[in-house]
Amino acid sequence: MKILVIGCGRVGSYLAELLNSEDHNVAVIDRDINSFDRLSSGFKGQCIHGDALDRDILNKANIQNADALASVTNSDSLNATIAMIAKKKFLVPKIAIRVFDPSDAEVYRKLGISIISPTEWAANFIRDVLVHPELHPKLTIGSGDVQIVELVVPHALVGRPIDHVNIPQQVRTIAVVRQGRAIIPYDGMMFADNDFLTLAVSTLAMKRVEELMGQ
Repeated sequence: MKILVIGCGRVGSYLAELLNSEDHNVAVIDRDINSFDRLSSGFKGQCIHGDALDRDILNKANIQNADALASVTNSDSLNATIAMIAKKKFLVPKIAIRVFDPSDAEVYRKLGISIISPTEWAANFIRDVLVHPELHPKLTIGSGDVQIVELVVPHALVGRPIDHVNIPQQVRTIAVVRQGRAIIPYDGMMFADNDFLTLAVSTLAMKRVEELMGQ
C-alpha cells in the first residue's frame, strides 16, 4: 500500500517504521527536519520536510495515489484539517487521525474519519484496572469504547442460558471455552462448571457485567 504519515514524532516515526517493515510504500511529512532523525537507517520510505497543508508538499508525497493516510501530529485541529483535505480533495480511501481532546473525537467520527484518542483510551483502561480488577481485558476496540474481556463463569450462572448475560448494544457473548475447547455460543446453550466466558462489553456496561458475575 501507498501510505502517508503526517508527523514524525514518537507515534509517527514508530508507525512509519512498522509500515516500512511490512514493505508498504511509506512517505512521512514533518515541518521539523530534525524529526526524521527518529527513523532508523533501514527506513526505505520518503522523508519530506514541509507543511502538510501545502499542496506542493502533498503532491511531492504523491497523495493522489495514496491508499491510506494517518495524521498523528500533536495538533488535533491540524490532524482533522489534513484528514478532510485528503478525504474531500484527494479522495484518499482510508484515513485515521490522532485526537487528544475526547470532546472533539465524536465530531470527527461523524465526519467519517477514523479516530484514535490516546487520552480516551488510557482513561478508560486505567479506570477498568482500578474499578473492575476482576475482569480481565484482552483487547480494546476503538478508543476503549468496547473491550473484549475474559472471566470465569460464576457458579450461580451454571445451568442458565448464555443469553442471560447478553444486553443489546452493551454486552455480547462471543465465545465460551469449555474443557480447553473454544465454542461460539449457539441458541439454547447453557453455562457449565468451569466455563471461561469471553464478552464484548461497552465501557458503559462494565459495572453491569461486574454485578452479573457477582451473582
